[in-house]
Formats: sequence, structure tokens, C-alpha cells
Amino acid sequence: MLLFKNAKGSVFAFETEEDRAKFGADDLSAMDESEVNEHVRAQRAVTAIELCQRIDTAADLARRAVAGDPLRAVEYDRARLQAEQFAAAGYEGDAPPMVAAWAINGRTPQQAADSILAEAAAYTNALELLRTTRLAAKEQIRTLMAAGEVEQAQQLTAQTIAAIEAAVAGIGNNA
Repeated sequence: MLLFKNAKGSVFAFETEEDRAKFGADDLSAMDESEVNEHVRAQRAVTAIELCQRIDTAADLARRAVAGDPLRAVEYDRARLQAEQFAAAGYEGDAPPMVAAWAINGRTPQQAADSILAEAAAYTNALELLRTTRLAAKEQIRTLMAAGEVEQAQQLTAQTIAAIEAAVAGIGNNA
């Protein structure tokens, strides 16, 4: 593959010099090795960014699947805080409103609080796993792409997205 550029810096590729002549691209100049390497490196950087964006998008979707909209995440956190306070008080007295709202269908206030706390712990664990998985994978992808290991970076992206989806299965709105 022969790479050429025009005066504006656009890059063109031809299999042979004859192909270039057939194209009528006499105004193109051949790229030297350093220019080719820079062009390839720049293409890898774009691909690394795209792969990292796929992982970020998968994590965003996973968080939304668990919590729904951002205000629901606030609601869940308030319920957790009230459940913690109720548990710290030995489940004595009236259940706080967020806990009482879940004490339905035969659930006692204590069972509701314990359920809220268990779900909050699972949600927190999933968020921590999402963050560590996402950030570690993005760094590995950048390293792989810098080394020219495009296929491995793509495989890692697919594996990471699958791990992100698995991390939130059965939690929150996914239950």
C-alpha cells in the first residue's frame, strides 16, 4: 500500500504507482515513513477514543438500567439513608416515610429497611465494579492501541461491555 497526500494534507492510498496514475493523481506527493507512521498513529488514537466511548456508553446505560432516571437514584439514596437511621435506632418507633413506603404486601418495617439496605449495598457494589472495570479497561485499550494491538483492544472492549452488563443484572430496576 502506497500512501500519498495532497497540498491540503488529505491522505490517499493506492496499491501500486500504476493505480495512482490511473486515478490521475499526479498532484499527490508520496508520504515518507515518518508521515505514514504519524498518520497511522493518529488513526489509532481515534479508534482508541471510540473504543473507550463504547465502554463509557455501556456503563452509562448500565447505571440507567439500575437506577432509572437521576432523580430515582436520589430517591434510592434517600431511602437508604432513612433505612440506615431506622436500623441504627434498633428499628424502634415509626418507620421513616421512605421505609414505610416499602413496608407493604406483608413486609414489616424492619424487613423493608433491611431490603432497602441490601439493595443499596448491591447498587454500591455494582457502581464500584462499573467504575473500576471501566477505568481499567480504558487504560488497557489505550495501551493496546498505542502498541498497534487493535484486534486485542476490540476484544477487550467487547469483554468489558459484557462484564458491565453482567455487573448490574438483577439489581435495582433490572431485578
